[in-house]
Amino acid sequence: MKRRQFLQYSALTAAGFTVAACTSQGSTHFNASPANFGKLEKTDLKIGIVSSLDCLPLVVAKEKGMFKKYGLDVTLVKQPTWEQVQEELHSGKLDAVQTLFAMPLWEYFSSKNSQARAGSQAEDGDSDRRKKKNRNRNRDQDKSKSKDNANTVALMGLNINGNSISFGKAAWKGGLRPRQAYNTPNELQDGYNKFFRELKKPPGFAISHPAAMANYTTRYWLGTMGIDPERDLKFQVLTADKITAGLDGNSIIGYATDELFNQETIANKKAFTATIDRDIWSGHPEKILATLDTWLQEYPITAKAMMAAVLEACQYCDNQENVTALAPILGKSEYTDAGSNKGWQKILAGSYNYGGFDRNPEVVKVPDFQIFHFQQTKYLQQPNHANFLWHSHAAWVLTQMVRWHQQQLTNYPDNGDAVIKQLYPTEAYADVAKAFWLNMPKGQLKIEQPEVFIDRIAFDPNKAMEYLNGFELRA
Repeated sequence: MKRRQFLQYSALTAAGFTVAACTSQGSTHFNASPANFGKLEKTDLKIGIVSSLDCLPLVVAKEKGMFKKYGLDVTLVKQPTWEQVQEELHSGKLDAVQTLFAMPLWEYFSSKNSQARAGSQAEDGDSDRRKKKNRNRNRDQDKSKSKDNANTVALMGLNINGNSISFGKAAWKGGLRPRQAYNTPNELQDGYNKFFRELKKPPGFAISHPAAMANYTTRYWLGTMGIDPERDLKFQVLTADKITAGLDGNSIIGYATDELFNQETIANKKAFTATIDRDIWSGHPEKILATLDTWLQEYPITAKAMMAAVLEACQYCDNQENVTALAPILGKSEYTDAGSNKGWQKILAGSYNYGGFDRNPEVVKVPDFQIFHFQQTKYLQQPNHANFLWHSHAAWVLTQMVRWHQQQLTNYPDNGDAVIKQLYPTEAYADVAKAFWLNMPKGQLKIEQPEVFIDRIAFDPNKAMEYLNGFELRA
């Protein structure tokens, strides 16, 4: 099997791929008067979060008074899973949520599939009279469109990077190690290929959701090494407690997830990190602040105020002087799960523990493991910043949904660009950025340069099908 070119990013990092700096783009608003977007249509908000490092800007906006500053009384509601977050959003119990970057696309195409199946079933065997009755009923339902039928839309990015791919003790015993332990990229590739070839059956591997960026980057990483994620592993959606139980019972061999969970698992000697996804796609989008399109239409001024508070908090989180102050904030039980390891504090300070089952844990300097607003790196240059929603990022995600036949997608949709524009609107954020004196990138599409991907294959959003056809490994 022909493999894509496989590179190891440690050499690039050592050569200055990442600049360890936290230079803010534009001006921070910690001591400035709040921007005035107009009269708020609503002031009491409930925002859903999941216990992870990505929720930090929302916690900071709550605890440090950014929401209050913009006239909002916000309650953060912790949810156990990304599915539950979305259910509560569509039920109307939540105004906005911290969710997965790909979630708007995932739900949109899931809904389209459900509608197509329902329509097909209704047509089969129906008489003309029944068809007419169904059409009338559907029109009545459309007139009273519920929140369940509304689209989830992205408002702004919360962070870029921030995931890891980890394996348990069984993989360690089988010879797998963190990427730094290998002398060359070929050595790493051969070692992982040999391990998976010698397994008697595909092992279980856990993810938090099929639309999680960690799922896409893990598949990309494996495919780059010539390991078929569809054939050589069995992906499963598991919660944190079930991942730990799965590692103990050998029902799964590893997992891909965000922090805080991974550092806790490493500290408890349950797993080690093979690689972080920053070294698979540097600067990829991660979590977003999102709401329903119907909510955004009803409360446009409130939405801007909420985004302004969160943007200010994102800037706060990237300031190294604030790392110590963040410790007692995120550790509160209403925001993070009991027993969460405090290793995330070291992550914010620029150190990442890859772990291991010997006496020499692998701690590496990674100042850009997670960026909430802006750090000066080779892949993040002004006026680009982590909160800006690139439509080209959504286009890349859509190529991966097609690649793995998610939501029955087998070709890049003809209306893909229009759908992305609908689900990742930019007008409201542009107004907020202007109030913050932030320069905005020109346009919403950019070519992801080859050096940001582990296989050094560029992504041109205008050539999505050509890009897709370059993958030998796909569903």
